[in-house]
Amino acid sequence: MKKWVIEKKKQKTKEKLKNLFLMDDDVADKFMACFSRFSPESIKNEYYTDLLTHLENDINVEHTKVHFIYANKMGEKYLKRYKKYFHDPYIREFGMQHEQWLFGGDEYAQPVLKAIDEFMKMPV
Repeated sequence: MKKWVIEKKKQKTKEKLKNLFLMDDDVADKFMACFSRFSPESIKNEYYTDLLTHLENDINVEHTKVHFIYANKMGEKYLKRYKKYFHDPYIREFGMQHEQWLFGGDEYAQPVLKAIDEFMKMPV
C-alpha cells in the first residue's frame, strides 16, 4: 500500500478517536502507537474470541459480588449481558463510550476511579 494512503487512513482513524472518545491529539497518537504493533487480523481475532466466550447464565459464586462499570454509550446489549450472566450484579452507569475513562481525560476518569474505590470498600 502506498505511504500516502496509509497516512490518510491513520489520520482518519485519529479523527474518529478524537471525536468518538474526545481524545486530544497527544492521547490519540499514543493510543494508535499502542495498536500499531498488532496486525488487523490479530485484533480481529481477539475481538472475535471475546464474542465466542461462553458463560453460564446467572453465575453466582458464594461470598462474591460482581461489579461493572457500564458505559451507556456502548449500547444496552452490554447491560443486558451483564444481567444475564451474573447473579445480581452491581452496575454503576456512566454516560461515556466504552473505556473512555481510560483516555478521555479527568472528567471521565475521576468518577470511574471513585466508583472503583467504592466497590473495593463494599461488603460482600
